[in-house]
Amino acid sequence: MDYTNEHRESLLPYPLESTIPAGPDPKPEIPVNSVNPQTRNSKLTRKHIRTREDPYAFLKHFDTVFLIDDSKSMENHWSEVGTLLEKIAPICTERDPNGIDIYFVNHRPRGYYMYAALGFDQERSGYLHIGQAAGVPGMRDNVAGIFGSIKELKSRCRLDRRLGYILDQYMRDYEQSRKDKSMGLVNTLRPLNLIVITAGITDDNPYDTLIRTARKLDILGAPPYQVGVQFFRVGDDEGARKALEVADNDLSDALDIRDMVDTTTWSGGLGNLSPDAVLKVVLGAVERSIDKQNE
Repeated sequence: MDYTNEHRESLLPYPLESTIPAGPDPKPEIPVNSVNPQTRNSKLTRKHIRTREDPYAFLKHFDTVFLIDDSKSMENHWSEVGTLLEKIAPICTERDPNGIDIYFVNHRPRGYYMYAALGFDQERSGYLHIGQAAGVPGMRDNVAGIFGSIKELKSRCRLDRRLGYILDQYMRDYEQSRKDKSMGLVNTLRPLNLIVITAGITDDNPYDTLIRTARKLDILGAPPYQVGVQFFRVGDDEGARKALEVADNDLSDALDIRDMVDTTTWSGGLGNLSPDAVLKVVLGAVERSIDKQNE
């Protein structure tokens, strides 16, 4: 997820290139008219997100971002998560020339800390536009390389901290897009589907960012589908299950904020967590949020 105006790598005294490509140019050359006009100018309805020919048409209208828990609690599921993302990337790219973005709770691409020291951490905090249909050929469809470059899973899982990084940046971009629209400029910022794959065993409180983001969206009067967070919990930790169920079932009613969180538990492991299964769950959440426009 990158909405910068220029590529900053030329500011560095030497190239920062990992043995595994860290991601393509943060600003792929995609013509403005490739941004769906329904996303730019009007509210989405059910007819825009699912058609008889394509049950995943919604991917044309949303930015798809994955946040992957790379803590020790994911160790037993790690290879399956990588395989799953490898299969999902081309499905998304067929409908979205921008590709998908992949962030990890702990891992950063090579070169991140140099970029951060220069104040450009956004350019290297995650892997952007993976599987994009335009741009540098060597940077396409490198999900396997990304997962292969992570040699060790960390002990901690600061999930809220990473959620905050992604969602706070998106909210800044959303507020700017509203200002641009008020000035008659084209709005190319699409709604966000953030898909989080986690064991749910965290070292911080993942509710904080979710609450803050929901309240901000309510204040701004954003459409119900502007931001959706879908948790896919793996493993059988009972405490993790209860914690994420609170985020799904209780936060909205208890705090009188929008319901933008859905949780799915895959207690049987990731073997049966197919790309179709993931996208069908996400589609269901999108449809529910669109239906809320009429409530």
